[in-house]
Amino acid sequence: MIMSKKIWIGLITIIILLIPLAGYQFWYVPNYRGDDYYTYVGESYKEIIEKDDAGNDHREYYYNQDGYDKSGDKKLLKFNSALGRPIKADNYLKVTYNDKKQQVISWEKVEKSSVPRKPLEQLLK
Repeated sequence: MIMSKKIWIGLITIIILLIPLAGYQFWYVPNYRGDDYYTYVGESYKEIIEKDDAGNDHREYYYNQDGYDKSGDKKLLKFNSALGRPIKADNYLKVTYNDKKQQVISWEKVEKSSVPRKPLEQLLK
């Protein structure tokens, strides 16, 4: 009887520990993680100016450009600067693309030396 109680407690503990892991794997990863692509930012943005309710200009800067994963495979990346100004020209970016959402979920500036060889070769063509 005591052994059976210990087994049940052990099973319940395992189940309780697996719930967050399953949530991470089946909800968080598909929605908030993605594949990394590398791109080079020049002066290739589209500026859109909209007026807010107070009549002030609100500027957004959109980018549509090719990015390359670590294998050198290409994907068209569409994203905005989210800075209120364009991204500085002549910069390399590491962009995270989420396939489920079909969108860029984050980007960060990286040094040319940290871009993997295959994407760098594609970007330099």
